[in-house]
Amino acid sequence: MIKHELWHEIHSRFRLKESKKSIARSVGVSVQTVRKILKQDKAPSYTRSKQDGMLVPYEGFIRQRLPAVGYCARSVYEELVEQGYPGSYDTVKLFVRPLRREAQAAATVRFETPPGQQSQVDWGQCWSVLAGKRFKVHLFVMTLGYSRRMFSKGTWNEQLPTFLRSHEEAFDHFGGLTHEYIYDNPKTVVLSRDLEGRRVKWNPTFWDFSRYYGFRAWAHRPYRAQTKGKVESGVKYVKRYLRGKAFESLEHLNQSLANWIAKVADNRIHGTTHRKPIEMFAEEQDLLISHKGKPRYHIQDRAVRHVARDCMVTFETNRYSVPRRFVGKPVEVQTDRDHLLIYYQGQLVVSHPRCQGKYQHEIKKEHYFGIFYGEDLPSVAMLHFDHGPLIQQDVQVRDLAFYQELVEGGAQ
Repeated sequence: MIKHELWHEIHSRFRLKESKKSIARSVGVSVQTVRKILKQDKAPSYTRSKQDGMLVPYEGFIRQRLPAVGYCARSVYEELVEQGYPGSYDTVKLFVRPLRREAQAAATVRFETPPGQQSQVDWGQCWSVLAGKRFKVHLFVMTLGYSRRMFSKGTWNEQLPTFLRSHEEAFDHFGGLTHEYIYDNPKTVVLSRDLEGRRVKWNPTFWDFSRYYGFRAWAHRPYRAQTKGKVESGVKYVKRYLRGKAFESLEHLNQSLANWIAKVADNRIHGTTHRKPIEMFAEEQDLLISHKGKPRYHIQDRAVRHVARDCMVTFETNRYSVPRRFVGKPVEVQTDRDHLLIYYQGQLVVSHPRCQGKYQHEIKKEHYFGIFYGEDLPSVAMLHFDHGPLIQQDVQVRDLAFYQELVEGGAQ
């Protein structure tokens, strides 16, 4: 059964033009469930069970006692039993649950964090014109909770290596990192969790990354978008800047974005703090965790590919050449920041600069030497033509005078 709160959360996000896929990821349900709920015009109503009637004589007492016991259903149930209540604990729990949520919603206020304590991280997407073509760009945004100073960059994907490298670039930008980071629930951070947000299964690589740099990760509670509103506002702010602009490349986009952040975003009067982020950053800069001298976190994206007949392997839509002797053989492709490494049986075969973009080629001409010229010419057996067995025929030998008569018309 669809919960009342889930229905309101999904419809609220959809009215704000959030995509169905993004909503599903945020609230922890499938895209099919989101579509199903959006087709429902009304939220599911609460139906009172027969056992709820047992609570009618005690309803006033329950509402009076709940604030005093911290909306703890167990405490209220034990007091009701002393008064002769004959029902079960589950009945009391179901009665208390919506009252507890109402109290929590009423008590929700914007929280402010002390300097250097917390940051928020999220992704956004937008369509941008790069070199005359329209591409979908993924926007990584990190916002410091106290000063509201931000870092953002455009990427081709939201995969884990890209996610972690973007963190490290943000650490360099700020000159350190805060003690805590709040995230949505992407698979690069959280593999699974319960709807209440109490049991979290972290992505092991991301968890190791957080331990390596010494910060604590928090996954924001489902249906509580206000806990990460600072970074979501930052994502919208970046999108507004990029809207309608054209760039020569993704690098050009990121250069323009960095200049805009330094000149405009850092120096604007923030609508909540009423101060400039760059001025407030001076108050938390010395409180950041230093990462100077720390080697980059080592992570490699690996994949096995078979070398095609044109001496190429494909990785993330781009193609890279391999020496022709490896055609048809399995090779291991690894990424190392700006380079792509190709191994065969543990031995490095070739290193290419990593393509920045999609559907590009990186080719070394020497990989094709000997294919058309040289001593290793392809044999007839390599050509896939089947002309059948050669047939030996006897040819009659004639005197040339016979053909002369044919020409002159003498032969009948």
